[in-house]
Amino acid sequence: MNDFFVNLPDILTIHDLQAALRIGRSTAYKLIQDDQIPSFRIGKSIKVYKRSLVEYIEKALYNEGELIGSHSSEE
Repeated sequence: MNDFFVNLPDILTIHDLQAALRIGRSTAYKLIQDDQIPSFRIGKSIKVYKRSLVEYIEKALYNEGELIGSHSSEE
């Protein structure tokens, strides 16, 4: 796991999620609303487990076990 993610807290705020993905506030809320990144509430605050963020990134990078954007050696 990247050092950046190791240094993140185990439970992230929306602000942490924005910083980690370098996205805006509305995009962060959309990812959560669309259940692309699982979340939970503590009072009115939305929280995300760090492992959920890492899983989201892994899903975004890999498609059926292959890195998206990589070229197949088959021709």
